[in-house]
Amino acid sequence: MTVPGLRLIRPRLEAEAGVTLTEMLVVLVILLVVLAGMTTLFTSASNSQVDQTNRVEAQRNARLALDSVRREIRCASAVTAVSASSLTITLPGYCQKPATTTAAPFTWCVVGGSAPYALWRYGGSSCSGTGVKKAESLTANSVFSYNRAAVLPAPTLTGSATGGTLGPGTYVYDVTAVDAAGKESSGTAASVTFATGSTNSVTVSWAAFAGAVSYKVYGRDDGSATVEGLRQLAATSTSPFIDTGTPLTSLTPPLGVTAPPLGTVAISLVVDQTPGNTSQRFTLTDDIVLRNSGRG
Repeated sequence: MTVPGLRLIRPRLEAEAGVTLTEMLVVLVILLVVLAGMTTLFTSASNSQVDQTNRVEAQRNARLALDSVRREIRCASAVTAVSASSLTITLPGYCQKPATTTAAPFTWCVVGGSAPYALWRYGGSSCSGTGVKKAESLTANSVFSYNRAAVLPAPTLTGSATGGTLGPGTYVYDVTAVDAAGKESSGTAASVTFATGSTNSVTVSWAAFAGAVSYKVYGRDDGSATVEGLRQLAATSTSPFIDTGTPLTSLTPPLGVTAPPLGTVAISLVVDQTPGNTSQRFTLTDDIVLRNSGRG
């Protein structure tokens, strides 16, 4: 019995025609070329994604680090040391997290022997101990500069146990020079300490400064324990000035209100994952005013 259509199918089943080895090799070579190209494309895309993610993360960390150091500098009661790669500040207790009852030093510094560098924050007055990395991929380790050059030398302070109303404590004074155009030059702070007594007074003396038409005397608090900082006690054209302890509230404005020129800390964070290629270099700069310090 013959199945219908079998005669039509049999020749096809018995045919021995097919793909030659050469044709198969050509097809395999073409497939390998295509797969190699696709693999290279996928690998490049994956590496690019990882690189871009790292760049964005480094830039985000730099922004957060700048914001953090900005807030701490503005709240600091003292700037005790500044170099191109480190900054040591004193934070009052209420500026710390968690808040404490005592002030403490903190140091921001750039770590690394060569690029890329990292910005760290340490508890203490040096770049050692327990620290937290705040930013990375920095191209330079010179990031800080203190912009308040002392022009006048520190005044000479002579303490007396009589003639005033100053009690025990440390009193800080700063004398600045004012030229004919009204520009005020920075001075250098000096301090005197009274261990006892309640009628103490301080004589503040200074040498004449070239170009000065008058001087401003500031005292008595250096801002290390409170946020007030130095306040103007007198405006005079001659030396000396004797501080008898007159309350600041009794001085005629603007005396007792104004303060010496504030210092600023300039910060420059240059972030780059590939220092040799500057096409995606990211730079953050700021000139941060020392609101509660930098007067002495």
